[in-house]
Order: sequence, then structure tokens, then C-alpha cells
Amino acid sequence: PYKGLPDALEVVRRISDARLVVAGDPAMRLDGLGTERVDWRLGYLDDAEVDRALADATVALFPYRPELDQSAALARVLGAGIPAVAYDVGGVAEPVQRYGAGRVVPAGDVDALEAAVRELLDDAAALARARTGAQRAREELTWERAAEAHLAIYRELT
Repeated sequence: PYKGLPDALEVVRRISDARLVVAGDPAMRLDGLGTERVDWRLGYLDDAEVDRALADATVALFPYRPELDQSAALARVLGAGIPAVAYDVGGVAEPVQRYGAGRVVPAGDVDALEAAVRELLDDAAALARARTGAQRAREELTWERAAEAHLAIYRELT
């Protein structure tokens, strides 16, 4: 529930030509949540399976609840060059906003989530700009860049 799956499913119900891929090991019961346009890839996914799921994605949804402040899945999505639509919670929204890698909407606002997804799916130029932002994030959010930033801070402190 903390990852906002019901909100993502509602968006897919509202956008008739959208399809949702739900990948990973669920931490909640899924009874009654399914729709005919959901591709359930449940359980542990190895790297090759995650890569296949990402290859099938146009946009990734992160309708996370406020109790989540970071997302390894978001880093993986941006690392694949895929734009994200995220609720404005914790640090989840920051890289999306900073790099222009998709859209950030108010937490819990399913209407805004739907509108942002529609915009990216319906406007090729907006999607291209978001993909460029995701690619920029992929190039800049690396372990090497993180190490360089830490070393710079250490140099300032000495």
C-alpha cells in the first residue's frame, strides 16, 4: 500500500489505452485489484527480468505514500532513461524535478497523476523532453559522481 498501487491502478482504469506493468514481490494482498490491462510480473525478479520490464515501459509511476522518502526503483528507472511521474513525497520527487525527468504532482492527487501520465503519453514532445531529463539523470547520478562530490566536500573541510 505504501507504494500507492491502488492509485496507479486507478490511473490505468481511467486511461483506456494505457497498460500497467507491476513488477516485483508484493508486500500486500492483491485480491480484487486487477484489471485486464495489468501485466503482473510478481515475485523476485532477477536483473534480466527487471531489464525486460523496463524495456516495456514508456513512463514509470511512483504514487508513493509519505512514509517513503527514497526509491531504489526510481533510480533504476531513471538509470534506464525512463521518465517518471511521482507524487511529491520525500526525496522521490527531487531527482524527477531536478532533471526534468517526468512530472511531479501533489501526493494523493489521483486526478493530477492521471493528467501527468496523459500528458506524457499524448504529447510526443513532452515525452521526449522527459526522456532527455531521465538520460541526464542517468549520466549524472553515478557512483563515480557521488564519490567525486564526497571528495570535494572532504577537501573543503580540511
